[in-house]
Amino acid sequence: MTHLARLATIAFGLAIVAGGAAAQPDSHRVLRVVPNADLQTLDPIVTTAGVVTSHGHMIYDQLFGRDGAQRPQPQMVEAHDVSPDGLVWRFTLREGLAFHDGAPVTGEDVVASLRRWGARDPHGRQIIQITESLAAANARTIVWHLRRPYGLMLDALSKPAGNMPAIMPAGIAATDPFKAVQETVGSGPFIFERAEWVPGSRVVYRRNPAYRPRGEPAEGTAGGKHVFVDRVEWLNIANAQTVALALIQGEVDYVETPGVDFLPMLTGRGVRTLRTNTLGAPGIIRMNHIHPPFDDVRARQALLLLVNQREFLQAMFPDESLTQVCHSFFVCGSPQETNAGVPPGLGASPDRARALLRESGYDGRPMVIMDPTDNPFMHAATLVLAQQMQAIGFRTDVQATDFATMATRRAIRKPPQEGGWDIGLTFWNGLGASDPVGNVPMQASCEKAWPGWPCDAAHQALIDAYPYAPTAGERRRILDELQTSAYRIVPYVPFGQWFLPVAHSPRLTGVLSMPGIIVHWNIRKSLR
Repeated sequence: MTHLARLATIAFGLAIVAGGAAAQPDSHRVLRVVPNADLQTLDPIVTTAGVVTSHGHMIYDQLFGRDGAQRPQPQMVEAHDVSPDGLVWRFTLREGLAFHDGAPVTGEDVVASLRRWGARDPHGRQIIQITESLAAANARTIVWHLRRPYGLMLDALSKPAGNMPAIMPAGIAATDPFKAVQETVGSGPFIFERAEWVPGSRVVYRRNPAYRPRGEPAEGTAGGKHVFVDRVEWLNIANAQTVALALIQGEVDYVETPGVDFLPMLTGRGVRTLRTNTLGAPGIIRMNHIHPPFDDVRARQALLLLVNQREFLQAMFPDESLTQVCHSFFVCGSPQETNAGVPPGLGASPDRARALLRESGYDGRPMVIMDPTDNPFMHAATLVLAQQMQAIGFRTDVQATDFATMATRRAIRKPPQEGGWDIGLTFWNGLGASDPVGNVPMQASCEKAWPGWPCDAAHQALIDAYPYAPTAGERRRILDELQTSAYRIVPYVPFGQWFLPVAHSPRLTGVLSMPGIIVHWNIRKSLR
């Protein structure tokens, strides 16, 4: 064994031992996974972080799932119907649904969970605003009365990413939706092992023996969620080389975001790669709209004109086949892709950007840029941004952090000099970003908006109108107007789109695709 391989094995061993786990099951019954970030929050309602949503899908179920074509399909629901006028929805739960503590899932649990979700999710907020009543008719039936039809109801209830509509016990769902739940009791296919959770090191789940999968074949988050391993371990290993060597040595089984520099080495050693996200991930430069200088639209427009997507993508990924320059806020390759409103000179107008920055009144204060150094390609993009900003007169203060800590810090509304921030780079799953309502960073609902807090009533009105458009042509018109508006107010700056595969051991079969999350059911692990 080489010295580097020994280092990888040692690092992996430390991650395994950290929680003081009891006797382990046979190795082929344990799935060891390296997610794209450390899990620091357990509540999939209070954050849109992908790792938290993936955690949510492990332990919670939803009324509806999404198949491979992103069509809503019943999951917890046995039957459903809607009145001819689209105002009354009735959902009947499957028999035998139970939470991890043995309590049955009831209509009251569903109602409480959906109300909590509806306080945070963009779709959910729209639906709650037009809700006449939402109540349990009996233990297994929920009736939802609306004041006007909502055309995206099943799309909202089946959304796999973002603020997921997770079903929790009513007592837990009563938690303030702006405070994270402390108990993690779901009805999903895995049970969270809190005693073995070591933040920064390891998360452990065990198979839920009482889970009753649907009868249909598994597809995305739809169909039967059959679990063929006894235990899943998420390991936080930040070094990409260590992760690659551990995967080759068989010490880990699945890597959500392998280091792109190591992909040729991995495939050359028999590791399998799979593009599970067909819409890829759009990059997002998020500015803080509530503090100078980005409270002035001219400073945001300066950044928009400045950012050269090709420079970012070349610094992030050596293989151009993994990337795409994209100026559509609603994702290139999606049905919602549009070129409406794209201004000329994007990424090639430094003089105009410099003039706009001066007009904004920027006073030369250092811009606090959060730099998630545990993600190599986001770290590279951050350094490119700082360099481009300096070229037109910005002063920058690049502050090293990790991705999970950045996700927590960006919720701080204090001025940057008091622990807040000016800029943070992140990425979204392409499926969520392609949805005009589900594109959370696109929202401009002021203090209710995603951190960065854009505020523009006319822009938000377009988002709010989209689900009520009576025809496809009217939806397209609103979509074009919305993108034109986005280029006007600049809620964020896109910096390209990329398509990273997951990497997994050849011992695994049944790996499913679903944009934006890790899906662990349906996976079998052979003995060798």
